[in-house]
Amino acid sequence: MFIELGYGTRYRIGEQEYEIRKLKNDYDYEVYNMTYDMTELVSFEQLSIAYHELDETKRLRFQSDGTDHLKEAARWDLELYTSEEKEEMSRKFAIIEPFLLGSIKDVKDYVTNYPQELLPHRLTKLQISTFYRWIQKYKRHGNKICLVSKRSGPQKRRINNEELELLRTFIFNSDKMAEKKTIRDKWIFYQDEIKNNNLFREEKDRFTEMKESTFRRAFKEIHDPYIRDMQIKGLAQANLHKNGVRGALIAERPLQYVELDWTPLDYIIVDFHTGETFRPVVMYAADKCTDMPLGHLIIFREQPNAGDWKQLLLQIMSPKVYLRELYPRVKGVWSGYGKPENIIMDNAAVNDCAEVAEICGAINIGLIYNEKASGHQKGTIENALGKINRIFHAYPGTTFSNNAERGQYNSAKKACVNINGLHEMIHIVLVDLVANKYNRGVGGIPEDLWHEGLKAAKVQRQLPQNREYIELLFASESDNRTLGPKGIELKGQFYFSEMVNELRLRIKNEGGNRRVRIRYGIDVRHIYIYDEFEKRYLKADLKQTSRLIRYQVDLRYPFHLEHLSELCNKNNRDDYAHIHNQENVVHALKVLEEITHEGKKEYSKIRRSQRKEENTQTSAVSAVYGVDNKASSVPEDPNIILINTEVTESISEIEISNFDVELGDKAEDPFEISEIIASESVDLHQINSNWGIGRKSK
Repeated sequence: MFIELGYGTRYRIGEQEYEIRKLKNDYDYEVYNMTYDMTELVSFEQLSIAYHELDETKRLRFQSDGTDHLKEAARWDLELYTSEEKEEMSRKFAIIEPFLLGSIKDVKDYVTNYPQELLPHRLTKLQISTFYRWIQKYKRHGNKICLVSKRSGPQKRRINNEELELLRTFIFNSDKMAEKKTIRDKWIFYQDEIKNNNLFREEKDRFTEMKESTFRRAFKEIHDPYIRDMQIKGLAQANLHKNGVRGALIAERPLQYVELDWTPLDYIIVDFHTGETFRPVVMYAADKCTDMPLGHLIIFREQPNAGDWKQLLLQIMSPKVYLRELYPRVKGVWSGYGKPENIIMDNAAVNDCAEVAEICGAINIGLIYNEKASGHQKGTIENALGKINRIFHAYPGTTFSNNAERGQYNSAKKACVNINGLHEMIHIVLVDLVANKYNRGVGGIPEDLWHEGLKAAKVQRQLPQNREYIELLFASESDNRTLGPKGIELKGQFYFSEMVNELRLRIKNEGGNRRVRIRYGIDVRHIYIYDEFEKRYLKADLKQTSRLIRYQVDLRYPFHLEHLSELCNKNNRDDYAHIHNQENVVHALKVLEEITHEGKKEYSKIRRSQRKEENTQTSAVSAVYGVDNKASSVPEDPNIILINTEVTESISEIEISNFDVELGDKAEDPFEISEIIASESVDLHQINSNWGIGRKSK
């Protein structure tokens, strides 16, 4: 995994291949250009910049065995391995470790007499050829992960997650009891608990009974004696039993011991666009030998988790080549980076996590916890954090060291620096005021002592063979997301790349699952997406959007996951507030309803007018020219409404005949009937009063 920049190291930049021939000094290398058959002189800074180059045509890649680096990177995600495989890699490394340390004199005798109970589970006898094959694999890759056997097929637990959770709960509750039971007794009680659970479950959902051998294997994996030891032996003895005897450590060379710790920063920052204030937490790593700062991390939670520690380890191992480009006002240089031999942490509950121990064990980094109330064992980091906070006490927005010192000072209202400003301030503090300033504790300038120590101890710092390897190994978050045409959505933003789009098309054509696994860290400028077809991880970059530009998010700088989450939450809050509080929205919706209602009424009115006009024209034509004979369609004895006979007879036939004559003489046009009636002053009301209703007499 890690490559030394020494004689014979081969690397490639674009299409050109190089081989390191000679180390001229601490910073310059004489390399042989194998493509053009010529010798060149390059500096370490040039190699570091090429190593972090995003453009593949300018990026430095070390020589590999021909494997796909994207597919190879997937091996560095420990969550893809089962507990049995993790135990297998640990047992194999324990077998070859004495040989790597040079403490084996007779290999044949060592291999023949190696205890069988310490062998990997699937191995019944250790062969000399197998022993040397493991050594070659470890030397070639430099990590324990390469010792895991290749999978012959799908492997998974025989018990489902629900049963496993029941088993974990049972073992945890049994560990809390001070009284001791044998594993067989615990297995019997567990079987009884399964039966009791099955009484209230349907046939298809019932738990299966567990064999004693399976229970024993699971118990060894889950059982934690520390809980019971605290009740029997007390906290101090329990810590001693778990951590062993710890004394003061003296570092003899750089990177031998690296101390890690965290503290709330005595400083308040503000988001210029939202006005919200935050008190960040700074995580810090320092070399115990030289007091050289090796890395820092800004988080916005009350305390870090395992993912935060992994991200800090990632920065410790990475060269800080971004310093000149992003923070030109930093005057000094920052040369601190490298893979530590051991890291020292206190025994707080947030630090004592199996995930960090697992990662450190995979790449052979020792993990040391201080004893309780033994802060002197990591005095380097304690003093460094105190110094950083004291520097921030001099600027607006400080919280000071305690409430009594702060008094009536309103830190939140005085805040005047945002997250990008805080990053620059932290770099100025670490580089100019720590790394390049005389330190009385170590008797010199840490930057100078760092280079002198590396040279004196002949420590060759190592770089990971590929940057994606350690980014995946130390990724702090994982999730499953749906892959769509826009890419992967995370916190309201989309991540996309051409290779990811090709994966989407392949899933669509071949019928795969669009729910894919993603991995990412605190800096979310890019994420990694798992390709189930090729068993590799693909990189996807954050799309720049108008909303990010409006909030002045510069993707050259680290973009925190918490910052992305806050922007997403703010967007949701603003959307919710505007929907319920904006009066113009309510007014607009009401006006739309009024327009449709008015249109409906107007349209109905016009339609009625049109139908009335059509009926008037039809009635006038029928009055002049008559209608068809409909007598055949009339029933023999219908009920007919007739005018009153008596009233009808009272009307003078002479008047009617005169009316008909006069009407007929003047009605040359059938449409002038109504005008004639009006001009002759015919009293229609008088005629109408004499009309009645009757039945036709037989």
